Amino acid sequence: MKVAIVHEWLVTWAGSERVLAEIMTLFPEADLFVLFDRLPADKRGHLPKDPAGQSFLGKIPHIERLYRNLLPLMPAAIESLNLKGYDLVLSSSHAVAKGLLPLPGQLHLCYCHTPPRYLWDMTEAYFSRSLAGRLKRAAAAVFLTRLRNWDSRAGQRPDAYIANSEFVAERIVRIYGRNATVIYPPVDVERFPVKTGPGGEYFVTLGRFVPYKNIDRIVHAFRFLSHPLMVVGDGPGQKKIRSMMEGQAHIRWLPYVSDEEWGDLLQKARAFVFMAEEDFGIAPLEAQAAGVPVIAWAAGGILETVPGIRVGETNLSDDREPVGVLYNDPTPESLQEAVRFFVEREKRFAPASARKNAERFSRTVFCSRYRTFVDEQVRRKKENSRGETLSPVTDKGRRRVC
Repeated sequence: MKVAIVHEWLVTWAGSERVLAEIMTLFPEADLFVLFDRLPADKRGHLPKDPAGQSFLGKIPHIERLYRNLLPLMPAAIESLNLKGYDLVLSSSHAVAKGLLPLPGQLHLCYCHTPPRYLWDMTEAYFSRSLAGRLKRAAAAVFLTRLRNWDSRAGQRPDAYIANSEFVAERIVRIYGRNATVIYPPVDVERFPVKTGPGGEYFVTLGRFVPYKNIDRIVHAFRFLSHPLMVVGDGPGQKKIRSMMEGQAHIRWLPYVSDEEWGDLLQKARAFVFMAEEDFGIAPLEAQAAGVPVIAWAAGGILETVPGIRVGETNLSDDREPVGVLYNDPTPESLQEAVRFFVEREKRFAPASARKNAERFSRTVFCSRYRTFVDEQVRRKKENSRGETLSPVTDKGRRRVC
């Protein structure tokens, strides 16, 4: 089979790009298509130097800074990609990639990181900064309605869906009326050495400084705690968050760390702090891979990745292996209570238990499940094609990392 892999855009190296890299590792002879590519060479990992195709957005100067303002053009851009001649299309979608125009005889399998949050769940949080003023909001109401209508139609185009969590699978059912097979994203567990024991020098959090990550609320909580906090991240909310750190000697900010530096930071961390309703959430699992427990808001994908103790829970059996503490409300006060609850029970959180839980989400598990899903869908397509000869995807040329 001739295989095409489609991803929305390449600007940063984040969770969806890690999934894309693993898919390309499984299908090394596939061609990559994107809306546009501005990912620096030193952050590409296993991705090819140049995609096989880009949309017209790739010709726009400084698109990496402008693309969030060009959302109304995204549907036309994804529909403009020419995938004629490909038997199998594997899309990696958190925005519009699922909306590829189907071609006769083509099998389209979509790995859905999420239906677009900016359309269905977090519109206000995503556009609160950029849509100030009545005129802008009136214009946004028009284009957001059109985008939602297009997204509803586009959600019917893939032949089958993979969701990156049960949380996202439920949203796919609610928004598109489609079922999805859950295959969790790959976590590079092996690159993190495991801590030798509980405890550490500081609490740590990592994430983009955007509203739904609630980094500002985490910082606010620790302003009234004596425990040191390490904050890793950057983004539009930097000015506000940095002002909150002023005069707080026990709160330290690192705008960027390399993969190696991130592993080193986790070795000295008491716990990883999290306050976002993520569709999945890679960073909390990377912390667990290093043996670091997680203190997290009990919402979204966290409920699938952190088997933790609820704040206030007292009936704990000896054979239970908790990997974190879960609190109910995304507020500084709720987080402060959770930190105190954790500190009183810190020795209950064994690094080996956290690592064991993280291994459920390893690259090996992802590769095996994703490959099995694709092969099964190809087999079904072949059986339903009434004599058309579609050869199953073979292992020829597959890299051995999986």
